[in-house]
Amino acid sequence: MNRARRHPFISMLIAGVLILGFVIAGFGIFLASEAGRLPWQEEPTRLAITPFADIPGFNQPMGTPAGSGA
Repeated sequence: MNRARRHPFISMLIAGVLILGFVIAGFGIFLASEAGRLPWQEEPTRLAITPFADIPGFNQPMGTPAGSGA
């Protein structure tokens, strides 16, 4: 404690470096969490996506051609 009282500039410098380190680490963890890259995050559930499933007209069965001759 005596050393910190004798050298307040060094104590402030160490505190500033620690705070800056925490800010950088927090920002890095934030970016990793947004990307889903943290080790404790679960993998997202994979959903089967059928292309053109919700577009009107693609789900209707094809009709018979008109004017089939008899």
